[in-house]
Amino acid sequence: MDILAFHLRGKMAHFRKYYSNSSALSYWVPPRTTITGIIAGLLGMERDSYYEQFSLHECKVALALCSPLKKTMQKMNLLMIKSSNDLNGSADYHSQTATEFIIPMDLVNGYLDYRVFIHHKNIAIQTDLCKLLSPDNQSFYCSKGIAFALGSAQNLGWIETDRVYQGEPLPGAEEKCHISTVVAVRDLTHLELVTDITHSYLKEDLPLEFDSRRNLTAKGKGEFIINANGTGIWGSADKLVQLDNGEVIAWMQ
Repeated sequence: MDILAFHLRGKMAHFRKYYSNSSALSYWVPPRTTITGIIAGLLGMERDSYYEQFSLHECKVALALCSPLKKTMQKMNLLMIKSSNDLNGSADYHSQTATEFIIPMDLVNGYLDYRVFIHHKNIAIQTDLCKLLSPDNQSFYCSKGIAFALGSAQNLGWIETDRVYQGEPLPGAEEKCHISTVVAVRDLTHLELVTDITHSYLKEDLPLEFDSRRNLTAKGKGEFIINANGTGIWGSADKLVQLDNGEVIAWMQ
């Protein structure tokens, strides 16, 4: 199968947890729902119109963390909106909201680097996306819709293209290997406890899929193992895919 890879990069990110209220907490990595939203936006699709086209059945997504990161909490001085007249800030009502941000371990010299792998069953969508992200021309990418940001609009970022890989299912869930991407706990059969990275393993509950009413589907949420060091995971799992460069990835499912 053809698998398109590209990088989402920036200095700061905020992927708000859907159950956050008074404090705006963030996921460590962009959930699958965020990634498919970015892809649909690049393709010029209207908001909330693409959920069926990018369902778990139609679209495969994998995510690799390629740089070490950490979290920081900041108080944001936000407008307190009680009516539509408050949107312009003239009433001068504000709310101090604790907001969690994802930042690189080295804030001065580093940057966040999320590497996305995508395969869509619809050949037209896959081809269109490959043209927009221009894997044969590394100097730019195109968009039919959104400008890219890492979560909220103030967290500006950029996209860097990678290439199109050929991928094949990897037989045998018992063989230990290096997995570049985050791995679903439900698919994990063994997690190797490597001394220098075990402390950086994180487990996070991520949304995967919405229905047409923007509600999570029956399979729309899952637990994933993430390595905050950005060096991948050692272990074995079901449903792995090996790329033509020898790299092993796991779908977010």
